[in-house]
Amino acid sequence: MAEILFVVYVLLSAVLLAMRYRKSWKDFLLRLVLVTAFPVIGWLFPLFWPKSLLQEADEEFHDYVTRQQEEHQVRRVGIYARIEAQKELNVIPIEDALLINEHRTRRRVMIDVLKQDANQYLEILQRAVSNEDTETSHYAVSAIMEVKRKMMLALQDLSVRYENDKDDEYLVRTYAEVLKGFMSSGFLDERTLLKHRYTYLEVLGTLTELTEDSEWAYQEKVDVEIVLGMFAEAEATGKQYLEKHPLSEEAYLCLMKVYFAMKSEDKLYETLNRLKQTPLRLSNHALTLVRFWSEGA
Repeated sequence: MAEILFVVYVLLSAVLLAMRYRKSWKDFLLRLVLVTAFPVIGWLFPLFWPKSLLQEADEEFHDYVTRQQEEHQVRRVGIYARIEAQKELNVIPIEDALLINEHRTRRRVMIDVLKQDANQYLEILQRAVSNEDTETSHYAVSAIMEVKRKMMLALQDLSVRYENDKDDEYLVRTYAEVLKGFMSSGFLDERTLLKHRYTYLEVLGTLTELTEDSEWAYQEKVDVEIVLGMFAEAEATGKQYLEKHPLSEEAYLCLMKVYFAMKSEDKLYETLNRLKQTPLRLSNHALTLVRFWSEGA
């Protein structure tokens, strides 16, 4: 009896499938094998589901995967954000760490500095040299020596290249910037510092001749000439600066600085009056200086 029912079931299934998939014998045979191997239950498999239902299920699954990816991304970004926020919260002034923290913390701070560009921490490193913790002091000395070594190598290389190509604006500007950094590093004794100041003056002079966009070079040159007591040269540089940049408030202020250093009151007020007569819209800094000198300070 069961065999007869099974044969009837297979025949009916074959008829139904033939009517439904008459255009594709491959689909017909696949489904016939399925419903034959799994009587009745086989008809419940997704293969027989309507396409619209399958599409909805597929879309729902796709949406689910997308949501999971988005949530994962949000969590991942959130984790990074928390990490960065935690880093910011953990950041304390290095000076304080060297003063108030235990030796272990001081050493960790110095190791972190050694992993980074120590140039920006030179002043702090110089303080750390005299730290009571000998290991912290050792780290600081190591960092300073490494910075000094790199600076000296860079200067040697730039010096040779500068002598061979004084017309390269980028090279000259870079050489000037490295010289300035080396002179302000605190590594040099007075005699060596004096030597580098004269070299710096020469390089700045070359730079002002190469480009019109060199206001900072004029300002630096004037400052160094004043420090060296070269007041006539500083005045000449200030006048040249003002001549090339007549609409720059900094040019007037720079020349006023020269006359102040020279104690030349008449020339200072003459330059001040020229600045007042310009159509320049002065910055707060310039306005403060103008008011200060205008009140007869």
